Amino acid sequence: MLVAMALLSVTLLTLYQAYSSNLYLVQANRSTWKAMIYVNNELMAWERRPKVSVSVSQGEFAADDAMAGYSWLREIKDEEPIPGVTVRKVELVLTWQDGMAQRSYRSHIYVSAN
Repeated sequence: MLVAMALLSVTLLTLYQAYSSNLYLVQANRSTWKAMIYVNNELMAWERRPKVSVSVSQGEFAADDAMAGYSWLREIKDEEPIPGVTVRKVELVLTWQDGMAQRSYRSHIYVSAN
């Protein structure tokens, strides 16, 4: 009887740990997907703008915003991938705290420099 109780305890503890790990992974994936969707939508909006100026800006989302808990950095700079061809790179980085770790998602697009 004692052996059966010990086996049951070990089994239940293993199931609990597996479930806890799974919940953590789901939450981490949800945060990453949220960042990816936001960055993609934001970059598409920048792609449609008629004129994009070189700039660097950063900030944090307000507590009542859907992206609360995330901070952002947007850098717009000129690049010359081929001599004589100048394009403007719009890069957006979202950063958030995930437990003790800091996570980030970075993406960019190129738009006309004119």
